[in-house]
Amino acid sequence: AVSDWGTLLLLGAAAAAIIALGWWLLIETEGVYLGRRVVIWLYDLYARRYDDIKQFHSEYDHMFLAQPIMESIAPVRAPLVLDVATGTARLPLALLHHAHFQGRVIGVDLSRKMLAIAAEKLQAAVGDQAAARTPLLWSPAERLPFPDDTFDVVTCLEALEFMQRPEAVVGEIARVLRPGGLLLITNRISTRLMPGKTWSAKRVQAIVEAAGFEHVFVDYWQVDYDRVWGRKRGTSLPTLARPLAEVLRCPRCQAALLESHADRWRCPACGQRAAVIEGGIIDLSAP
Repeated sequence: AVSDWGTLLLLGAAAAAIIALGWWLLIETEGVYLGRRVVIWLYDLYARRYDDIKQFHSEYDHMFLAQPIMESIAPVRAPLVLDVATGTARLPLALLHHAHFQGRVIGVDLSRKMLAIAAEKLQAAVGDQAAARTPLLWSPAERLPFPDDTFDVVTCLEALEFMQRPEAVVGEIARVLRPGGLLLITNRISTRLMPGKTWSAKRVQAIVEAAGFEHVFVDYWQVDYDRVWGRKRGTSLPTLARPLAEVLRCPRCQAALLESHADRWRCPACGQRAAVIEGGIIDLSAP
């Protein structure tokens, strides 16, 4: 009987450990240790509930995101902005609701269902202008489908720690940002539950500077994240809010800009096609 109780206790402890491990792998760390497909699957699964879980506040996003961005790029009011890992369009909406913003925000993400929610919210915010002012792309952050030196501002919020190669993403952001353009990324500071996936403030500053940025500084934002700001070295004239057709490059051959057709985009050089799916999202994974 004693041995039976011992066996039950061991089995119970093992089950509890498995449950705790599963919770940590899937919930606490959002699948980051299980690979990109699991991370995307989880974001697809929780897309409809994501905003309720995160409990974003529009007034805080105005104060800590939109307002400092607009102050940093003044007197430019119509910037071309890229939001990497846009999710449910938190950053695009913050800028669209800013009284002085007259620009265009392109959002990229790898969760189609998060992009679908973003499309719904943007449609509600700006109506028929959504597709033109805030185009949404299904695209990996490590291979952004844009020419060098394109954007006035590039942002990436609460996402780098979930990337397979975050330093490569920072480098890709640097490539598509114009000289003198503004960088805003976030750095996770609650590191206890994500060993090996987060950076110290000193480390993130060094990574950003090595990617070609100057005037880099880290400031407090919220409990889990700091903001990291920087300017790409050099100077250039603002790109301003160019239409997507002037900056969307073929993700396959990278030799030409994609051409827009009724329900798809097509590369004139290699024939690569990108379908326009529900919500106006451009699916760059299409064959």
